[in-house]
Amino acid sequence: MSAVAPPSSKTTGTPAPTLDWPALAAGLLALAAGLWLRSNGAANEALFHAVNELGPGAPALWSALSVAGLALSAWIYLTAFADAIPERAAQLLWVIVVGGLTASFVKHHLPSPRPFLALGPERMHVVGVALSAGSMPSGHSAMAFALLALLRGEKRRHDERSAVGGWVATRAGLILATLLALGIALSRLAVGAHWPADACVGAGLGLVFGSLAPRAWPVGAMTRLLSRPAGQRLMAAGLLASALCIAATPGLLQATGLESKKWARNLETGYPLAAPLQLVLALMALAGAWRWWRASARRADAA
Repeated sequence: MSAVAPPSSKTTGTPAPTLDWPALAAGLLALAAGLWLRSNGAANEALFHAVNELGPGAPALWSALSVAGLALSAWIYLTAFADAIPERAAQLLWVIVVGGLTASFVKHHLPSPRPFLALGPERMHVVGVALSAGSMPSGHSAMAFALLALLRGEKRRHDERSAVGGWVATRAGLILATLLALGIALSRLAVGAHWPADACVGAGLGLVFGSLAPRAWPVGAMTRLLSRPAGQRLMAAGLLASALCIAATPGLLQATGLESKKWARNLETGYPLAAPLQLVLALMALAGAWRWWRASARRADAA
């Protein structure tokens, strides 16, 4: 696992950011709450049913929130317009890689059946594709709360050093990110994919890794790379590929005759009601690819 160390001062010309201790403490509390719920089956199931009952009332909303919690979706909406803030993309890359590996390790060493397998279809509601294995932790919740921690840290640096942080480095942006993170975590219960314990542990992991990301190695080196034309072109290419992947809705695959291809089916999110959001994200990714490419051209001309 990557070590945690302050990025070089060459990255931003400012001292390394301090750890966000409140977010880190909140993450540890969420982890403890999730493990307690996992050991208390009655409370875990009761909370699950309370939220899962909301699923049939707004299936499109819960589907969209679940898709918004995908790492691919988060990558698009957090980096597409961050060409002037390369550290955001670098920190998110670290979270996706290191946090994803940790979540995968937990899934394999703390096996837990999904609600669909444990309860059966007659005792719960399912929105989208029914999942049966690898319940603990919720990767969507981890991604959502990691983003919240990243944006919290960005706002703190914006306040302390008057850095350029974009609209997310505002109180309104942070409130919106908090509501989105909570909505994504609840959506995993509403669609029948996870237990409350899974969502709590996922949220805890997200807060922990999101808090550590600004000081993690090699975020500083990645930030410097993404500040240069070569790195900016890589970002443009990555966002272009992201646009193609997120646009793989059932309707589009059927229209293009690719629905029978295994590789194309693997791109489906499992939530067809979220197709409009996927198309919006695809357009956002295309716009981001253009912005990062244009930034590389400007940097090359300046050099």
